[in-house]
Amino acid sequence: MELTLLGTGTCAPNPARTPACYFLSIGPTRIIIDPGPGAINRIVAEGIDPYDIDSIFISHHHPDHCADLVPFLFSYRHCLGFEPKKDITIVAPEGFKEKVFDGLIDIWGEFLLSDNYTITVDEVMDETWEKAGIRYTTAPMLHSANAVGYRFEKIGAAGLTLTYSGDTGYCEELIELSKGADTLLIECSLPDKYAVSGHMRPSDVGKTAVESGVKRIVLTHFYPVVDTEKAVAAIRETGYEGEIIVGEDGMKITI
Repeated sequence: MELTLLGTGTCAPNPARTPACYFLSIGPTRIIIDPGPGAINRIVAEGIDPYDIDSIFISHHHPDHCADLVPFLFSYRHCLGFEPKKDITIVAPEGFKEKVFDGLIDIWGEFLLSDNYTITVDEVMDETWEKAGIRYTTAPMLHSANAVGYRFEKIGAAGLTLTYSGDTGYCEELIELSKGADTLLIECSLPDKYAVSGHMRPSDVGKTAVESGVKRIVLTHFYPVVDTEKAVAAIRETGYEGEIIVGEDGMKITI
C-alpha cells in the first residue's frame, strides 16, 4: 500500500501546497482521494497515469476537495490518443450526487459522459464493504458540510490500514475509525490559538492520535498560518509518542 500526497494545502493560495489531493495504490487498485483544484496536473507530475484509476473517493463537496473532478472527467472523455477502458466509481457522502454531480452533468454533461464507459456515484455515510481484497469503512465527520472519513484496509495483511480524516473537528467518530490503524492521514489546519469549528488544531490532532492508539500520523491540510515545527511540538505535548510525518506535496509514504 502506497500513499502519495499530491496536495497538502487548503483553499488558501500557497505555491508550496496544492489543495487537497491524494493517490492511494493497494495492490492493483488505484484510488484518487479528494481531487481538489490542480489535482490532475499534480497526478501527472508525480508520474501517475491519470486514466488508470479505479475509483475517486471524495470526503465532502467543498471545492478545495473536489473541484478537479470536472477537469478529470473532461480529459477522460476527450484526451486525444486515449481511449478510456475503465468505468469510474465516485464514492462520496450523501447528497453529493444531487448537490454536485447532477448539477455538473446539467451544465457539462455532453463533455463529461460517454457511451464507452459508465460513471457511478455511490453515496455513503456510515458503512463497511469489501471489494477486490480491500475493506472500506466510512464514518460521518464533524464539518460544515456532509463529510465522511475513510478507512482503507488490505484484507489479510496486518497493519496495512490507512484512515483519512478529510475535514473535521475533534470527534469520537474519527477516533473509532482510526483505532488499530497503521497510519492516520489527518488534517492540521490551524494553530491552537484559532478556534474554528469543523477543523483540527495540533492539540485536537494529538488527542485524537492518543485516544485512537494509531501508530503513525501524517499531517496535511495546512493553512499558511501553520508553523509545522510548532504544530509537531504541540502534538507531542498531548502525550502522543508515535511517528509524526509533516506532509509535503509529492511525498510518498509506504504503509
